[in-house]
This record gives sequence, C-alpha cells and structure tokens, in this order.
Amino acid sequence: MALLYAEQVEYMDLEEMQDTHEDEIKILNEVEQLAVQYGMNKSNLSELEAKLDEYIAHVREHFSNEEVLMKKHHFPHFEMHKMAHDMFLMDLNYAIRQWKEFHDIDKMINFVYKSPEWIVMHINSVDAVTARYLSQKIAHDEKAKQ
Repeated sequence: MALLYAEQVEYMDLEEMQDTHEDEIKILNEVEQLAVQYGMNKSNLSELEAKLDEYIAHVREHFSNEEVLMKKHHFPHFEMHKMAHDMFLMDLNYAIRQWKEFHDIDKMINFVYKSPEWIVMHINSVDAVTARYLSQKIAHDEKAKQ
C-alpha cells in the first residue's frame, strides 16, 4: 500500500504539472517505503537520507517551476499560490533542520507522513485551477501568434 496515489489528485490540464505531480508522488511513496524499513531495522539510513534529499530537491524545483510559469503567464492569483508554497516550504525547512542539524530523522519522517493531506488539498483546490488557467492562456497565446 502506498502513502499517496496519483488517483487521489485532480488530473492537471497542463502536462508539465501533471508529470511533476506524478513524479513527486512516486518519490514520496519511495521515501515512505524506506522509512518503514528504517523503522523496523535502522539499517538503511543512508538510502533513506538520499531519497529524502531527492524529495526535497524535487519539491523545491516543482514549486519554483510553477511559480515561473505563473509569473510568465500573469496568473492573477500568483501571490496566494506562492504563499501556499512558502508555508509548505517553511514546515519542510523546519523538518530538514531537525534532521540535518540535530540528527532527528523522525521529524523528517513525520513531515513526510503529514504531507499527503496537504498535497491532495493543494493540488485539488489550487493547482487544478492554476493548471486550467495556464493551459488556456498558453493555448490563447499560441493561437494569437498564428
């Protein structure tokens, strides 16, 4: 059983956003599998930490790419969307600090287990609207170029 399934979130009108979400869900589920193994025998810490680093890098790139798209296409609710990203990143950064500075891997694992609820809510209520707008705006701009 996975922590999160792609079917739990809305399908994005913009393929780039859809692919990013699917990749992130896959990585999150891999983190969860490694965390379960770590919890049972504490033998795969370096593998778990490497996957956590991959997840963190993916989240940061994901948010950055979305924000670039929103700015480029003048998304009217950019500030609200960015604020949601910033709040998630603030919580993520706290968990990272507890892990990296204080060697409390459990804070990071707890963050991972809390993430799916936020991810589903954010994708279904914020990203879906953003992807729809961006998809329509990009199509309109392409048509205007012709």
